[in-house]
Amino acid sequence: MLAELGIAVIHYRTPEVALDCLARLRRAAPAARVVVVDTAPDTAFEARLRRGFPEVGFVAAANHSYSHAVNVGLARLERPLLVQMNADVLVEPGTLRALVAALEADPACGAVGPLARTPTGAPQPLGAPYQRHYRALARAARRAAAAPPPAGAPPASVPVPWLSGCLQLIRREAWEASGGYDESFRFFNEDMDFCFRLRALGYACRLVDAPALHLGGASTPGHPAFHVEGRRGGFELSRRYRSAPYRAAHLAFLWGEALLGRLTSRAPERRAAHRAMLALLRRRAWHASPFGATLDDRSGLLSDTAGERPGAERRLL
Repeated sequence: MLAELGIAVIHYRTPEVALDCLARLRRAAPAARVVVVDTAPDTAFEARLRRGFPEVGFVAAANHSYSHAVNVGLARLERPLLVQMNADVLVEPGTLRALVAALEADPACGAVGPLARTPTGAPQPLGAPYQRHYRALARAARRAAAAPPPAGAPPASVPVPWLSGCLQLIRREAWEASGGYDESFRFFNEDMDFCFRLRALGYACRLVDAPALHLGGASTPGHPAFHVEGRRGGFELSRRYRSAPYRAAHLAFLWGEALLGRLTSRAPERRAAHRAMLALLRRRAWHASPFGATLDDRSGLLSDTAGERPGAERRLL
């Protein structure tokens, strides 16, 4: 079962965490095929990887987007079950086995994900609406514990509209039918878009009572461009999948956040992000990513142009 797994681990400048991640994967699924996709290739890290994990493949990729790294990694794997995960996710010995069991128990399921927790022990924060799915999974787990299922039964799981991209186990046929991750989502929201497209194809997504620790943010810079990209991608989801009234309300929220945030946010980085949001909204360029060719190129991020002559835009940071 676990020998059918192909695992792409997406890495960006967290070598110690990545090596811990790989050690845990080796214990959890020793027969799985694993590749590390390094979006900031470092010869020292590659040398350590080859010494400590000679069975693991290494792929250098441009730091265009998380989506691009996932697509590059999974394209190198030919197994029937595919896993894409962050290098800052640490699995337990039974995590992958539980995920595979849940996926195989439901032929209509295209992807499953674990109950990822933060270092504090709390479920990974995925927004207030997602709390109801956590509560539903907790109830299902309690029912399973009260009346233990027969040996070999899958763990408790619940259907969800989307799964966190920190770790997803995906059927190959579902991955191929979906076309993979959409690389126009440069950072954030790509996991939601992927799951929404899976569901449109008739596949289900399930959250599984399987443990994983997500260190979260270990490789996410605090640059304002990432906040802007998150907001841009969120509105792109609304444009694709929501009604016109919802889109209008979402756009009004973005205007309000930008106008108020540039004045009231205490953190300089957040004020800079709100000024950039306002500049994009005023230019009706909300579709434009703040990133250039890579996530390290933030030259597309512009400051608020209020008070300047039309067309005069100064660079932010």
